[in-house]
Amino acid sequence: MSSPDRTTSPTELAEALNEYRIVPASRAYINAPSAVLVMERNLGDATEQRITLPNATSLSGENTILLRAQSPRSASATRLVLRDVLAQFGGTPSPFSNVTDGALSARSDPYGDITYTVARPGGDITCVLAFRRSQTGARALPRGATALDLMMRNCVSGSLEQALSPLGPSAFGLGVPQGGL
Repeated sequence: MSSPDRTTSPTELAEALNEYRIVPASRAYINAPSAVLVMERNLGDATEQRITLPNATSLSGENTILLRAQSPRSASATRLVLRDVLAQFGGTPSPFSNVTDGALSARSDPYGDITYTVARPGGDITCVLAFRRSQTGARALPRGATALDLMMRNCVSGSLEQALSPLGPSAFGLGVPQGGL
């Protein structure tokens, strides 16, 4: 049940009925070499993964990348819409609250746009709440998927670039990124 003014996900019932199961890191929809845990659940019209990243800060909460492989029936036909993606991923994680479109910044790389907001709770800690939609051309997607919606909460002791790096170009290239060169 939901109140009339609450935006709900089109897969809300499936989300309530289907639990995550642990899958090998090699099944992650993106390259995530630092993943602590990868979980997945089938929502019928969409498949969702939750990649847990390390959190070396003193802040509570998990650093996670939430991914949803969208079918034409579950994905918005338009670009990623903040209100919709927050509804599908259960709202904003700590330390973020009341995120609005006006509070977001954007940057681009060869795989598309990353839209994000930054929180600096103290010291050298940088937290990002980042969003990305990857179309089928950027990465091989599960059968029937037309888009991959991503939301990441990542708090690090370091720079904005370090906080955003799990959703950067290395996440979308084919194969695991190599060191050197």
